[in-house]
Amino acid sequence: MKKYRWVITSILLVTVAQVLLRLAMHSDANGFSVISIFRSRLEILYLFLGLFSYILSLLSWTRALRSLSLSQAYPLLSISYILVWVASLFIPNEQNLLSWQALLGLGCIVSGVCLIVTIKKN
Repeated sequence: MKKYRWVITSILLVTVAQVLLRLAMHSDANGFSVISIFRSRLEILYLFLGLFSYILSLLSWTRALRSLSLSQAYPLLSISYILVWVASLFIPNEQNLLSWQALLGLGCIVSGVCLIVTIKKN
């Protein structure tokens, strides 16, 4: 489990980065406008924290690749898709709905990761 520490850190940081970047952006019915990208200082803070989380995630990823092969580490990154989707359920004004199709997709991701990790152990 110790060798997976950096990959787990990278997954968590990239998940936080995605959520923060979504919080930094707002939906504008009039489309994209350079002047109105950020409504508040809080959105700017979310943007910089999200970018900083990406940088930390990259550093964690490089550490993870020192202890794991790419074929072991890379499939584990798909866990971040699940974490981002779950986190998006708690973001205000998101239109994400819990559906059987989404759960089926998440199940496929988890099954694939388990299959790849199991195959690599043998």
